[in-house]
Amino acid sequence: MYRISVGGVQLGISFSFPAVIALVLLTGCDEGSLLTALMCCCLHECGHLFFMLIFGHKPEAVTLYGGGIRITPPKGRIESFGKDLTVLLAGCGVNFILAWAGLLAHGMTSFVQINLLLGAFNLLPFRHFDGGRALELLTDGKGLRTVRYTFILLTAALILLMAVHGQVSISLLMTFAFALAAETADNK
Repeated sequence: MYRISVGGVQLGISFSFPAVIALVLLTGCDEGSLLTALMCCCLHECGHLFFMLIFGHKPEAVTLYGGGIRITPPKGRIESFGKDLTVLLAGCGVNFILAWAGLLAHGMTSFVQINLLLGAFNLLPFRHFDGGRALELLTDGKGLRTVRYTFILLTAALILLMAVHGQVSISLLMTFAFALAAETADNK
């Protein structure tokens, strides 16, 4: 892990980040699609950062890692339930707004598809995704294990269905493995 401090914020890059990019390129993804996906991820995170800064808080750290970009918020709540929820959902909101604007301007392009997928994907109720954190905030943590395990089973079924049809997604497999590991490790 390489880290530097800029304005009191730790900026870091994990060695897993370039490794995942190399793996994605080796599996046949073209550079243009990868750059579009990285740009959409950055715009997603800018949505979180924008509202975090609007509410007068800067992140403790921003890290590029194998799972994407992680923003470590300040400790505890920002100020209120509503502001916390706004920050959590702002990234997905940016993706959906960009997808809608792109669809109106240019039709169904890869930019639109990636933004839709990224926004919807981040709303999944897994612990380290925006949707999981928002759901935890909304329900005060009650009943989350059942919801999360249901989505793990549904994702496993989707992966099996894709495998039967010869359409295995490396990124979906890696994300599933991460979500499964995170859920089981955090519940021990």
